[in-house]
Amino acid sequence: GGLVAPDSTTLDSLQAILNESDDALRDDLTERWRDHKLQELNFVGTVGALLAACLSSTGSWPDVLDNGRKQPWSIRACWYIGLVFALFAVLTALQQSLRLHRLSAHREGLRWIRKSMTGEKRGGEVRVRTWQVYAWQASLVFLVAAVVCLIAGILVLVWVSTEFGPDKKPEDGWWDDSAKMAVTFTVVVVVSLVMFLLTQATLAMEGIKR
Repeated sequence: GGLVAPDSTTLDSLQAILNESDDALRDDLTERWRDHKLQELNFVGTVGALLAACLSSTGSWPDVLDNGRKQPWSIRACWYIGLVFALFAVLTALQQSLRLHRLSAHREGLRWIRKSMTGEKRGGEVRVRTWQVYAWQASLVFLVAAVVCLIAGILVLVWVSTEFGPDKKPEDGWWDDSAKMAVTFTVVVVVSLVMFLLTQATLAMEGIKR
């Protein structure tokens, strides 16, 4: 559940598959889940590769800021950690795609996919294994973490640039181009984050089920 995987788009679909009594319909639902999951993993892998390229390019950015100070180590740390997350998003998406393809090639592949998801039976209903749900969302979690690291590193960079240094004297005042850019960038990030959270709340679709 949460930002990465709302309950209505993950748990509910798996619950429907595991508790379907008709064999033909259960296989059809499993095939649809597998096909959509493969498309999702392909998209995550593509975006993860692009994000990794973007993060790796930050190594060529100048170390000396406009105020004459050097970049603090925390900026590089954020970007390199984000690069690791992006690469693992691609690797996890690849691993899970191969697993689904290999399972699908087996005669009992659809049943094995369901079996890996099957947890305890409560109240006459089969429950989904919680850790399986999180495992299939791992690539997306890595991707989101990489984006957070990229933005966090840029936020630190633009605000460190506003501090006084060898090329920015206190008598010249704080409100220069670097300060204006830092404030503008922060406002855009906050507005984008609020819009993202509102979008996630809308996509949760909890009210539709009532």
